[in-house]
Amino acid sequence: MSVTKLNNLFKVILIILGFSGITLLIVVAPLIVDNLPDNVSSRLIQLLLWLTAIPVFAILINLWQISSDFFKNNVFKEKNHLRLIRVAYSGMIESLLYGIAIIFGFFKFQDNYPYFFICLFFFFLGIMLAVISTLLAYVFKLGNQLKDENDLTI
Repeated sequence: MSVTKLNNLFKVILIILGFSGITLLIVVAPLIVDNLPDNVSSRLIQLLLWLTAIPVFAILINLWQISSDFFKNNVFKEKNHLRLIRVAYSGMIESLLYGIAIIFGFFKFQDNYPYFFICLFFFFLGIMLAVISTLLAYVFKLGNQLKDENDLTI
């Protein structure tokens, strides 16, 4: 498969993830909140879902920009290194928000195991995303240094 096809497939996946996230926030989140027992707690959970959307959409935007640089064959640039660092920070912010949700759930939803399962899943997903993005940022930084050294020798 060529780089162009992979890049287009990656962008289609990013678009699908973006629309899925918007659908989740507009349609599914209110349905989930309506089924929770306490009104004040359920509104806090809905606010938390909206807050976790901010780092997720920041991740999608940064990945879109990196994908655009792949298309231009400008992969190993300092901007992409910084974008991957932003993705890592966004993943850690998402994990922090879900960690707060888990602590909140210990006090309000002690018997709601699906709630804990979902929060733990996204908590660890954010941590994994942060670790992988940090590793990729380091690789991109090394690639940028090698590219600069190669440009100097020519």
